[in-house]
Amino acid sequence: MYQAVLADAKFHEQLLLFDRDIAATARAAGCTTCGGVLHSARFQRKPRGGPTGLSEAFGQRFSFCCAVDGCRKRTTPASLRFLGRKVYLATVVTLISAMCHGLTASRLRQLSATLGIDRRTVARWRVWWLSIFTSEASAFRPVAA
Repeated sequence: MYQAVLADAKFHEQLLLFDRDIAATARAAGCTTCGGVLHSARFQRKPRGGPTGLSEAFGQRFSFCCAVDGCRKRTTPASLRFLGRKVYLATVVTLISAMCHGLTASRLRQLSATLGIDRRTVARWRVWWLSIFTSEASAFRPVAA
């Protein structure tokens, strides 16, 4: 099932639409430092692990720059397509990291061949999944009343 999702260009294009909505909300909120107007400052990414047929716009990372002289702070809203500075798509990193507990050697070879991901990269993702991701995710858990 995961292979169908990773290979579905329509799914990834839908993530682009969601990112546009997230970016519009961030832009409307203004600069977090001074409240100034935000100007578009998109930058091109070269995401790996995506299916063929994605639009050129898919590789653009939404970002904004404050218009106020002296501030000029950059605001880069959260994304469903990208995980920080990682070059692989968020869906690929998250899915494979989550699968590491049930990932067999043969599945790892198949995924590596299909997506062109080195096994050492998957090992780094597993460390990220088990340490950094889980500690950041725990910050968003609701506190029991």
